[in-house]
Amino acid sequence: MRQLCAILALFLLVVPSTSALVDDSEQEHYLKRTILVEERTAIWCESCAEIDPELELVAKSHGARTTIVGIHVDDVFANDASLKRIEYQNLNNNGTYGTPTFFVDGLKTAEGYDAWSDVQQRILSQENKRGSPDDMYFEFSNDTFLLPTPEEGQISLMILEHEKKVPIDAENPGEKTRDRVLIGLIIKDTNGNESYYGDTTLPDVWSVVMVHEPAEGGEPWGVVEISNRDFEDGDENYLLIIVILFLTLGVYLVFIHSEKSLIPEEE
Repeated sequence: MRQLCAILALFLLVVPSTSALVDDSEQEHYLKRTILVEERTAIWCESCAEIDPELELVAKSHGARTTIVGIHVDDVFANDASLKRIEYQNLNNNGTYGTPTFFVDGLKTAEGYDAWSDVQQRILSQENKRGSPDDMYFEFSNDTFLLPTPEEGQISLMILEHEKKVPIDAENPGEKTRDRVLIGLIIKDTNGNESYYGDTTLPDVWSVVMVHEPAEGGEPWGVVEISNRDFEDGDENYLLIIVILFLTLGVYLVFIHSEKSLIPEEE
């Protein structure tokens, strides 16, 4: 029984956390050790059309550990917010990149459809080394954001739209909607000045990501995301839980069998 309890505890640890991104309006949302993954993408990009649905599964399975942001370039979803974010990325990653290109915690990490393994390695590396963020939070009430004034660096608040419809006349090799599209950006500096880019009103289905980061570009110090979408309804998560449960039971049965084989038979 002790072995079974230990295995079930391990099972609970590896099951993805899916409820951390549910909106808690009128509360304080503190910075976390969340890893920031930003993808430069485009509607017309065939590789992006293949990988973007997979990224949504990654976002669901990682829960609050990872935040994924879609930054559109050279298409109808590109806007002042995405252009400003690319300008910030170029402070430390100056170059011309194709799509998809991934930036993990401010560093250009990988490019192309087969890039995810490198992205995953960078995520794991960042999870292991990142320290605790500053004790900072933002408040959200009645569609209004109250951002803290940083003592150093800047606060970047990114507004993402889920299930954003692609125009019918757009060159689109992928699905009819795109997810995690950056539509708005608010930046607050150490003097308390706020700058607005793109559309900062909340869409029907949204996520909001606050990042405390150096003003000159680089690795963020803390990230937090909230959303009005509940990830617990994902069928993929239930399938994953079932698979892990069966694997757990299989390991337990093998363990019991091996223990019994070590007990000497009575003569």
